[in-house]
Amino acid sequence: MKREYERLKTDVLDEIEAIQEVLKDLSSLKNNLDLDKIDNTQKAAIGTFLMNFYVGVENIVKRISKEYYQTMPKGNSWHKELLNLSYTPPQGKDPIFSQNIVNRLNPYRGFRHLFVSGYGFKLRLELMTSLINNIEFLWTDIKKAIEEFWDKL
Repeated sequence: MKREYERLKTDVLDEIEAIQEVLKDLSSLKNNLDLDKIDNTQKAAIGTFLMNFYVGVENIVKRISKEYYQTMPKGNSWHKELLNLSYTPPQGKDPIFSQNIVNRLNPYRGFRHLFVSGYGFKLRLELMTSLINNIEFLWTDIKKAIEEFWDKL
């Protein structure tokens, strides 16, 4: 890895640590819940952790986009465009993620929007359960992709 990206890598590693803390808290909450008797406060807590996970991944992509790609999408659909940039970067730049990872991240992006724009008591447990059940495998693949990205720089 080039010396010019060492600070970027440190920032990304800090974000990875924060995401891992979020996932630890989410796992603890999930293990202590009876999903048949979940209340609105617990749904809101789960929603917060799911949103924090996605925002953390998005923060990684934002940092890399600004420093390495030297571009940042703007406008109403910038969240989607940023995620797409992570697998279709500017010419001569390496992607962070595969399209498969981005496709798997899109439901979390959609959930982030729902969570920010809506009310906690309206969150659908079925959607959150699906996201929770897939998050660990997705996170493993994300971390691997980021490691491979650093190896290319």
